[in-house]
Amino acid sequence: MDQLRITAHLSGPLVTGGGYLTFDALLASATYSLTQDIEQAHNQLPLKQVAGLYHASAAIYEPVAIGALAIVQAMRPDDLWLDHQWLKKNKRGAVHTKFDNLSDNILTTYKTIAAPTMTWYCEGDADRIRVLLAHLPLIGKKRVCSVTQWTVEAGELDGLHGYADEPLRPVPVELWDGDKSSPIVDAAWRPAYWDATGRTACFVN
Repeated sequence: MDQLRITAHLSGPLVTGGGYLTFDALLASATYSLTQDIEQAHNQLPLKQVAGLYHASAAIYEPVAIGALAIVQAMRPDDLWLDHQWLKKNKRGAVHTKFDNLSDNILTTYKTIAAPTMTWYCEGDADRIRVLLAHLPLIGKKRVCSVTQWTVEAGELDGLHGYADEPLRPVPVELWDGDKSSPIVDAAWRPAYWDATGRTACFVN
């Protein structure tokens, strides 16, 4: 595998719910969309992996502007994606189907980042990565940020260590062999990033 620099040329602000937007998370999303195989999406990406840690950095960018985006969404009981465990039940334990029994619409606010490009460093298989990136025309939460071009080229970093030996992504304390002066926070460090059980003490930049 080679050291690579990946650049996304962006059109429109990127919506984020927080986190580090690591490159392995992007590839995991593309892999699952193509294969519907959660095991492959989490554990068989075309990236160097040691002790479960992918050599793939968090997003690096220079924001032009930081903003916010509010999204209003109604929770309908007939939506196929909606887990019924979160909906109000009647006395028989069945989901209510009349809208007057549901709570008001949900308003969620997200941070937005306007930047012309985002860059990641990694160690991986360039050809296989290009195939996955071709299936990521939109990135970020709610997929509203368009990628006008992906660039995959030789890079100078391994996806873990920066030029000053700082961590380029959350790295568990026991796996980090670089500069130990960086902050330690509780963070997710591998897919699935939404799973709270996957969080641990990590060095971050």
